Amino acid sequence: MGKGLKRTVQGWVYLDTYLHMHGNEQLRIENCRRILEYNEILVRLQTLDMIIEIWGTDLRVFDYNDSSVSVTGKISSIQLTEKR
Repeated sequence: MGKGLKRTVQGWVYLDTYLHMHGNEQLRIENCRRILEYNEILVRLQTLDMIIEIWGTDLRVFDYNDSSVSVTGKISSIQLTEKR
């Protein structure tokens, strides 16, 4: 399937990844597939088309249900890496 068509289909069925950030202390990620790594300085998540790394201090993961997750703590950076 071509990349453009894949992107269009993802939008139709709400498979895109959505990040909702509140200051630097709370981040909600929608359409998260799974938690790859979790400790107090790094949370690494897998979505349909990317890996998300959240770096900070005192990080905690809450509300992992319905393919969304909330991360709280002092967030210093977010890195998005597209899956190939």
